Amino acid sequence: MKTSEELEEYQKNLVNFLKNKFCDPYKIDNKKVSRNMYAEKSDIGSSTLTRITDGLGYDVPLSTLFKLCKFEKISLADLFVEFENTNKDIK
Repeated sequence: MKTSEELEEYQKNLVNFLKNKFCDPYKIDNKKVSRNMYAEKSDIGSSTLTRITDGLGYDVPLSTLFKLCKFEKISLADLFVEFENTNKDIK
């Protein structure tokens, strides 16, 4: 597989992981909330959250990952460990 294809597949898998973990459904303190409420509280634009939920291979900026992790009280390292554990076929 070419590097560009590998990167595209990785991005697609990461977006799908983020969608399932944080955006389907949106929750704050274990309560379902709207996308707009989650966007407001997490300081992540609702359009960015829409890109994640659409799952179209969005190249998620590090700033978005940082904000998600900070809001969800998880380290970036733990996020990527969980991502890689759920996507064992990614090298």
